[in-house]
Amino acid sequence: MKLREFTFDALKMDLDYNGEVSLDLIQEFVVEDLEVPDHFIESLQLQDTFINIKLSQTREYFNDDWYINLQRVS
Repeated sequence: MKLREFTFDALKMDLDYNGEVSLDLIQEFVVEDLEVPDHFIESLQLQDTFINIKLSQTREYFNDDWYINLQRVS
């Protein structure tokens, strides 16, 4: 099943955040390290150490490498 919403724990990711996770840091990590194109990100939320990413409602990215990697880390 193809998902458009992913949740993962920031503590399990390779983030250098020195004990404090900010939404700006998360967005940078998602775009730069996970290579998720910014224009497909509908929303990013941070609750405690959990990151929730909602992607736009399109099918054009389902076979892209970044999408497959995002499924693996979530």
